[in-house]
Amino acid sequence: MSISHLLETFEEINPDEDLGQSPDDQRTDHELAVFERGYKAGWDDCTAAAEQSGTALSAAFAQNLNDLSFTYHEAYSAIVRSIEPLVRQLVEATLPDLASDSLGQKLGAEMTQIARTHAGSQLLITCHPSRRTMVQSALPDGLSLTVSVAPDDRLAADQISLRFAEVEREIDVARFATEARTLIHNYFESIKREPLNG
Repeated sequence: MSISHLLETFEEINPDEDLGQSPDDQRTDHELAVFERGYKAGWDDCTAAAEQSGTALSAAFAQNLNDLSFTYHEAYSAIVRSIEPLVRQLVEATLPDLASDSLGQKLGAEMTQIARTHAGSQLLITCHPSRRTMVQSALPDGLSLTVSVAPDDRLAADQISLRFAEVEREIDVARFATEARTLIHNYFESIKREPLNG
């Protein structure tokens, strides 16, 4: 009697062949195949929807950033434009006095520098007659310079001329005030010219 029926066979089996499965096993295999196809289709749909959602979200985020940027620049420009009259008024009210008050300090600093580089020189200071007393009171003590002060009505009240060792220097705080006004004017004009879309 042969025992071949007891031994394992290694022959290739065609999966399409009916291996004699019971109807329950066949139904289970069919349901499993249907489930796997449905699962795969659902997964593919979910992936596609996520990609579309991500693209839409990126576009919406970019638009929101653009809107925020526009809003910021618009608000910034509006604020700067609204404070322009106040800034201009403050500049006109305070800058001349600040410049005039700093004239004595600038003169003292300039004379100290001259004394360091040209010790023993003769220094002639000319100023508007109305400023002679202020200039004399602003002269630093203990400088190694021979200083004389002369009035000159050709100079403006905020101008001082210093002559020493064939060198001439000028202190003009009015020019500083004019330059400051010009800078402020140019700043506000540049804000007005900027487009609101940033």
